[in-house]
Amino acid sequence: MRFRRFSLRPRRVSLPQRSLRRWIVVALGLGVLVAALAGAAGPLRQTQEFHQVMACERGVGDCFGSEPGSIAGRRTYTTTSTTTHTDANGSTYTTTSTTTHYEITWQRADGSRQARDVSSSLYSKAKQGQPATLRLWRGEVVGVEVMGGAQWFLPKSGTTLGGWLYLAFFGLGVLLWGLLFGWWDGLFMLAFRTFAWMFMSFLPVDMTTDALAYGLPTGTDLVVQILFALFFTGIAGALLFGSLNGP
Repeated sequence: MRFRRFSLRPRRVSLPQRSLRRWIVVALGLGVLVAALAGAAGPLRQTQEFHQVMACERGVGDCFGSEPGSIAGRRTYTTTSTTTHTDANGSTYTTTSTTTHYEITWQRADGSRQARDVSSSLYSKAKQGQPATLRLWRGEVVGVEVMGGAQWFLPKSGTTLGGWLYLAFFGLGVLLWGLLFGWWDGLFMLAFRTFAWMFMSFLPVDMTTDALAYGLPTGTDLVVQILFALFFTGIAGALLFGSLNGP
């Protein structure tokens, strides 16, 4: 009786198969990018309209609607986040940060309530039961004024725009990966590179949506924002490019 020998060596993927898989990745990334940009068109237009009203508010005032309200509640709370980092040499380390949040709840004329995080300075002025002036845009509360202090909030269109921009950045990453690299070296490295790539977008997308809604900051505020963005984006970029050593 003869026994057939079976090789335990992994099968090599032929060059045409690898090329086909890369073009599938390219097509997937391009599809996500185009869909995200198309989805962002409506929120972008609405955010620009909000920006025009905000510019009017700063110039002549009373360009937003107003509604009397009251402070129905206030509280502080903390959140702790732990992040695990892996450098290019494979070493891992963790960082832990704790953030204090200041939250107020206002009540509108119809009895509905809404809670939002605010700055510590506005929180100190907003005592429970105090009257507040709510600033409205298309029926949405986009600002609150209490005891001479005020804070503005990004409208829903701005938040939606930010989500579409994150998706577009993700699609761009998939597209570039398929065009420039396209190899597969494990699920962990895929997750690591995806996290690093998306981390690079956090501050730029946030700054972009704020600039479209409120306009670019000036002076020291602009310099500080740019420095923060370059610092954190640079860290994520260094981790990402350090992992691109090939299979």
